[in-house]
Amino acid sequence: MGRMLVTPSRAAQLAVPKPLKPPGPPYGEAPAPPPAATSGTPTKGLRHPLRLPLALFAVTLLLVLLHQGRLVEFFFPLGAFGVALVLYWRSPAHYLGFVCWLFFLTPEVRRLADFVNGAFNDQSPIMVAPLLAVALTGLTLLKHVTLLGQRRAAPLVLIVIALFYAYVIGMAQVGPAPATYTLINWLYPVMVAFYLTVTWRHYPDYHRVLLKTFVFGGLLMSLYGLLEFVSPMPWDAFWLIASKMQSEGQPVPFGMRVSSTMNSCGPFAVTLMALLLMSFAARGKARIVLGCVGIPALLLTSARSTWGGFAIALVYSFAMLDGKSRLRLLAGVLGLAVMATPLMMIDQVAEPVMARFSTMQDLGQDNSYQARAEFYKSFFSSAFTDIAGQGFGSIGLGTKLSDNKSQAMVDFDSGLMEVPFVMGWPGTLLYTTGVLMLMWRAYRASRLHPTDLMAVSGVGVAVAIFSMMIFINTLTSVSGMFFFLGVTLPVISLRYARECQTPRPASGAVARRVEQYLKKVR
Repeated sequence: MGRMLVTPSRAAQLAVPKPLKPPGPPYGEAPAPPPAATSGTPTKGLRHPLRLPLALFAVTLLLVLLHQGRLVEFFFPLGAFGVALVLYWRSPAHYLGFVCWLFFLTPEVRRLADFVNGAFNDQSPIMVAPLLAVALTGLTLLKHVTLLGQRRAAPLVLIVIALFYAYVIGMAQVGPAPATYTLINWLYPVMVAFYLTVTWRHYPDYHRVLLKTFVFGGLLMSLYGLLEFVSPMPWDAFWLIASKMQSEGQPVPFGMRVSSTMNSCGPFAVTLMALLLMSFAARGKARIVLGCVGIPALLLTSARSTWGGFAIALVYSFAMLDGKSRLRLLAGVLGLAVMATPLMMIDQVAEPVMARFSTMQDLGQDNSYQARAEFYKSFFSSAFTDIAGQGFGSIGLGTKLSDNKSQAMVDFDSGLMEVPFVMGWPGTLLYTTGVLMLMWRAYRASRLHPTDLMAVSGVGVAVAIFSMMIFINTLTSVSGMFFFLGVTLPVISLRYARECQTPRPASGAVARRVEQYLKKVR
């Protein structure tokens, strides 16, 4: 008697909060980790995770000051690997942040070492440092290989199969060295995405650490880039002359295209664009300062494709944000435009920027556009009619390791053409399917969890980088890493919000009805 009938909707109301409005922080703030999310004690035994990276860079700088460039070539990669190994086991978020810092600063360490050595090393061991650090994500794949059989890993599996298909073809066509080098540059961004997928419970740490890395990393590189443009450092001038990269400008004041601490202006422009977009999710005055110095630095790279990608990402973010955040974004853009106006009145600053803008208005006189149009005409038929593909190592920097260097094609001015050219029809179908699935999942996740600005910004970064594929392959190396970060962070953010912040209902018939209800609304 007196037995109360519990309907599914009533049970769901009593057992869990409304799933359409998941508990979350205010805009731009990371969610607090519940006990379930910290069961792995991510920073156990590592009270000061920044000490090791700071010590590594401090010792490296000391060796440079002592003119021990040869010693730096061996110490820095080994030290970076050791620090990455400690952080990998103790703190996933700080490990990934350290990997980002290595990609930011390693080229500058290489320039300093070459400068004190007095000789340009075309194959410097220093450049291996970030690759050694990011290679540790392969251990995660070995430990969690069973995850590849789950539906959430399906896009990554399709991409990896396509990459190894192109690798096998490349091994047969050009040999193991160029094919392996190219595979590494295509594969490690995917491994970073897999690492994030496995360690999704650390998302609050990722939110906090990566945002600080993006803001302060972008701030450091922007300030150095502006200084490099106004007054090039001796080691930067030495590097530009020795590398014979004529497209980077002249090593004189107001004559260089800004590349800051990275290899060239192209990778730096894409990296800075991603950091500026991700900084929308940060708080504090540092992100405002980043905008003030980052936008001029981005303009001075003279990378028109990145300018276009940045504009596309701004439009996307403006469309996806809520009303209050839209006003903030609009006010920020207008404020930066007003602050940049006096800077553009300086002839030495305005001249290179306006010259690049003028070429966008008159494409008939743009040599770069004409060359790219001719390239599309000549390679369109071969890229789409070669069913098997040419394989990894047939184009790009990997060709420098080929025995037949006379036919090496280092520059390939189209990412859209490069994918079918190296992967053929089978690899292209698998690769594009996996990439589009990742982008769709990231978009849906950001719409279902709009309280996380980092998720919205991540999708904006992915859209910007993907849109630039028409000019160059942006899904590899550093730009590829930011693409896969952008499409993975929204997914693990949503999963964290659902599985860590939503209590589980009790067992029994009512629980099954509640689970069915949650599946419908989710």
